[in-house]
Amino acid sequence: MLPDIERKLLRILYNYSAGRRRLPTMKELEIKTGRRTEDIKAGLLALEQDNYILWENKSDTRHIVIIEGWDRDPKISTPSTPPGAANRYYTEY
Repeated sequence: MLPDIERKLLRILYNYSAGRRRLPTMKELEIKTGRRTEDIKAGLLALEQDNYILWENKSDTRHIVIIEGWDRDPKISTPSTPPGAANRYYTEY
């Protein structure tokens, strides 16, 4: 589970890239998060260490590549059903 600032940054980055087809500037991240530039950079570096984003050229936020756009929650798991089990239910009952 990500800390609040990292989760918020990840969601902002993902939504900007999906909705506006670009990544937000540092100033836009300051406005959206209400945090200082130093806090935002620390959050982005933490996201990079956790392999959520790739940020090789740290001069600007437009060089960020999103690897995974949502928080990995270990509590949520998908049920494992055998292949064809859903179809078998509808044909047998």
